[in-house]
Amino acid sequence: MVTRPFNGVNGGPSESDLDHAMRFLKFKSILRRWDTMTPNRVDGILHHTIRLLMWTAVHEEGESDWIVRALHPGDMPPTGGAREWVETTGTTSETFVDAALGNGTNIRDDTFIGIYGCQWIWAPVRNAVNNYRHPFIPPVNYVRFTIGGTRVAEWDLLPIWRTMGHQGPSSTATEKLGGMIDFPLGVAESPIIISQNKSLLVSYYEQVPTTATSFGLMFHGFVVEKRGAGDGLNP
Repeated sequence: MVTRPFNGVNGGPSESDLDHAMRFLKFKSILRRWDTMTPNRVDGILHHTIRLLMWTAVHEEGESDWIVRALHPGDMPPTGGAREWVETTGTTSETFVDAALGNGTNIRDDTFIGIYGCQWIWAPVRNAVNNYRHPFIPPVNYVRFTIGGTRVAEWDLLPIWRTMGHQGPSSTATEKLGGMIDFPLGVAESPIIISQNKSLLVSYYEQVPTTATSFGLMFHGFVVEKRGAGDGLNP
């Protein structure tokens, strides 16, 4: 084992020590709101995702007529199934529950997926006691990605959850407060790359008194595949 002395102020690490340590950082499992990032940074992550996908495809399958397109729900295993971003976490709270999209089976042959972000598209608005008191909380707090049996990322979903209550017409306490919801796009500092025939398992962690029934969380990403293969496009 190689050790390096820490020579910084008050015995902390020096700048050279930190630079050396950062050389071994390969992946950032961090989700940020897109509107806190510069447009160039967001654009760079999208282009980086496509470049990684193309490199992986050519490295594994060689030169071919490859296309790139937007990710849609049918690309998530079990492939050929649901065509909408709908999830149900189950009935157990305070644990990770496997998703319907990304259920641990393999993605298609000649298909390479890159996920760079996610966004709530709808969710039940409620709080800890199911009435009009603050704060409003999301149906799930975290999403975990496991590829080929190895956990590769775990995103905190709270940064992209934002709600504001308003008074409604109902006279009952439970129905009195509705929700005006604004869901920003979350962009990952490092994209998740899934190669052909690799298993993809998505799991959600719920930590609320009342389990959520269903919600819509859309994954933003790209698919690189051979032209005309699977759901591929034809000229």
